[in-house]
Amino acid sequence: MSFVERGSITLIGATTENPSFEVNSALLSRAKVFVLHSLSTDDIIHLLKNAINDPAGFPGLDVQISDKNLRMITEFSNGDARSSLNTLENAVLNGKKTGKRVVVDESILQQLINTKSLRYDKKGNEHYSLIAALHKSMRNSDVDAAVYWVNRMLDGGEDPLYIARRFSQIC
Repeated sequence: MSFVERGSITLIGATTENPSFEVNSALLSRAKVFVLHSLSTDDIIHLLKNAINDPAGFPGLDVQISDKNLRMITEFSNGDARSSLNTLENAVLNGKKTGKRVVVDESILQQLINTKSLRYDKKGNEHYSLIAALHKSMRNSDVDAAVYWVNRMLDGGEDPLYIARRFSQIC
């Protein structure tokens, strides 16, 4: 810790977790925390258009994609630039090629974005939000909602035994 206090070490880190829960409090008190928010739809569309129009983006290809299809990619990405760029790249790789021209239509996108990746952090705020939603749905006898929340937690990698223990506490 003394190296950080003296400025001998500049610590730079990134996490998808809440730093208040995941970083040592002594270190956190000496740190500057920057919160990065999801990008807006317009920001991501602008980013995708830049990737398409930049000569280094898809070199040697004339990529044709409608604004509607760019919006589909953007909505699928949940404000994540990396996810949207990966989806665009896969769409171009699987697009209909005629010479150097590549057309990305809705049928190609439907194949790529048919399953949305939902956010779930097993140890952070989302974990507690989802378990609270599960509790509420069970207390209200909303079976469909309870099944949804359990599936969402399992898809996110939650330990099935943890969920089973929560069931035993609620029932």
